[in-house]
Amino acid sequence: MPDNRLQVLMKDVLPGEDLVATLGGYGRMVNPPHYLVPYIVGEKHLLEDLGYRVEQIAVRLMALGVGTCYIGSLGREAAVRTRFGLPAEARIGAFLIFGQPSVAPGGGLFNTLIRIAAGAANKMPAKHIFFWDRFDAPAEPPAKLAPLIEAARNAPSAVNAQPWRFLWHDERLYLFVKRNNLRYGSSGAMAHYRLYDGGICMANVALALEALGMEGHWQMLARNEAHLPDHPASLQPMARLVS
Repeated sequence: MPDNRLQVLMKDVLPGEDLVATLGGYGRMVNPPHYLVPYIVGEKHLLEDLGYRVEQIAVRLMALGVGTCYIGSLGREAAVRTRFGLPAEARIGAFLIFGQPSVAPGGGLFNTLIRIAAGAANKMPAKHIFFWDRFDAPAEPPAKLAPLIEAARNAPSAVNAQPWRFLWHDERLYLFVKRNNLRYGSSGAMAHYRLYDGGICMANVALALEALGMEGHWQMLARNEAHLPDHPASLQPMARLVS
């Protein structure tokens, strides 16, 4: 969204600082050196835009051999704004920890166990998130879309909620997200992770398009968008992929 303004603070972890306890979240960081505080100011699709941009930072860092880790902040945005002196209207969906991944046996094993406990490696198969023409027709994606859906499947999401659902309709790919997901919990603020995670998913698809040399970009859908495909009330339209 060109009218939104992204800002990113870079912070060094203080000696003895327990970053997870300070910022919230679960797990344990093994000597985390740095973290980013990305926030966005604007009027439209703020969380979607923020997730879209931050995931691109994470993937570009990974390509350089730099490890990253999200620590979500939607449940405590007011405290984050105060701590870092952010504008009152700023939205921040997650911190992004970055540094060299731990190669020590203890750190690597602990990371693996945490990922297993959180279900991070348990991604839904394509036929559970892709639908052909209508939402009562789950299907495997066609060959031209399969790499894009695979990129979407592997997107990270808060508590591995995987809220995204794709509909191939009239030769266009539509992205929807589940309005309610028990994995996010009952808090209204936490339910907004569907928007942030949807943006992350969109970024993975956009990066796959770039890597494959394919044309296409996301177009956000307005709440009162006309001529949307039929969809259940439990799904929220987010965007469509256009050439």
